[in-house]
Amino acid sequence: MKARAVVSVVGAAMAAGVLTVGTAGRRPAEDPRAAIFVTRGCAECHAIAALGVKATSDVGPDLTFAYADVPNRYGVGLGWFLENPRGLMGFVLAAHLHLTPADRDSMSHTLEAVYNERLADMDEDVPSSPPARGRPRARLVR
Repeated sequence: MKARAVVSVVGAAMAAGVLTVGTAGRRPAEDPRAAIFVTRGCAECHAIAALGVKATSDVGPDLTFAYADVPNRYGVGLGWFLENPRGLMGFVLAAHLHLTPADRDSMSHTLEAVYNERLADMDEDVPSSPPARGRPRARLVR
């Protein structure tokens, strides 16, 4: 009888999204584009709110606006940055995550699409970073 109660509680917790299996405490992402970021380990440090990805530990920034954030911070495009990362990301990508050129390309295109989707939702009259629609976009080095 006790085992059935435990199974019921665990089942209810999983159904409510409180308990997940195999996702290190993250709710499974709703958007299928999130899969590459979760499987490659990005979600260990980075959330991607636009894709429904919650970080295991919020060590790095949310990647929803990475397409504009990287050029603003580092002066290079996201694709270039993923191939030639600077700072801590250089260490993480070299020692922990091993991304193929196809991974980098897919991630860069996905984050560009996510940025453009969110940009379209922004209010032009509210100051924002990254800049909202109608304002100059970050100049990218490719």
